[in-house]
Amino acid sequence: MDVVIGGEAIGQMLFELFSDLCPKTCENFKALCTGEAGTSQSQVMLCYKNTLFSRVVPNVWVQGGEITKQSKGNRGESIYGPTFADENFSVSHNKRGILGMANQGPHTNSSQFYITLQPALWMDRKYVAFGQVVEGTDVLRRLEEVPTYNERPKEDCKIVTCGLFNP
Repeated sequence: MDVVIGGEAIGQMLFELFSDLCPKTCENFKALCTGEAGTSQSQVMLCYKNTLFSRVVPNVWVQGGEITKQSKGNRGESIYGPTFADENFSVSHNKRGILGMANQGPHTNSSQFYITLQPALWMDRKYVAFGQVVEGTDVLRRLEEVPTYNERPKEDCKIVTCGLFNP
């Protein structure tokens, strides 16, 4: 996932997905990274490319994945339909860099995701975590440092390319 802040390329984040623990959730994220699912029934491009990190909660998380072009960053859509159920809560939010699905309550996962900025055990059993940052911690730090107003970045923090890493 290549990230640009305010027009400046800042680097790439690489995630390890825990497909053995959360196969459905990981498949959704992977397909949204590659764009392989095409468009939804509501004509939404199911891809993270050219979308924004819409929320930065200092010392808690950064959030992205708004693919429905709603400017407030409070909607999304999955490859399975508008939302899908919580798969499980096997992965703990026990460190910085945990990747999980943002939601609006139980069983409302869509395309929006977050990356933790510190351990957040209070998120366990409320949010499905399914991966972790393995490279690009400097990119995560730069996202964390972006000035915000009401948790919204004051400059665009954009995912310009994304896909599957094949070593």
